[in-house]
Amino acid sequence: MSIVEGELEDLRIGWPDARAMSEGGYSYVHLPVLKIPHDNAIIIREALFCPQQRDGYPNRLFLSEPVAGRGGNWIAHRILDKTWHTWSWNYVPAGRLTVMLAQHVAALR
Repeated sequence: MSIVEGELEDLRIGWPDARAMSEGGYSYVHLPVLKIPHDNAIIIREALFCPQQRDGYPNRLFLSEPVAGRGGNWIAHRILDKTWHTWSWNYVPAGRLTVMLAQHVAALR
């Protein structure tokens, strides 16, 4: 799935700094600041969202650091010349960017 400009504009309503990037045949949305509700607080991570199938998952959310106590099987990947972390979360069906991203974030609450 390539990133459709209209969907990226929808995503920018909540994340105005979101921008499309690509590497190695994959499309990504870079989110410099992703706020994640976590244990009665908000944690902030830089994020890279891949809305297409990758590594056997329908889509993936990569974070600048793992979220302690959430997710399982965290693994590091080198993407766009930076180390990103993601976990084993395979239950987000393909759909609109905002919906997929919200489902990934909800898994980290």
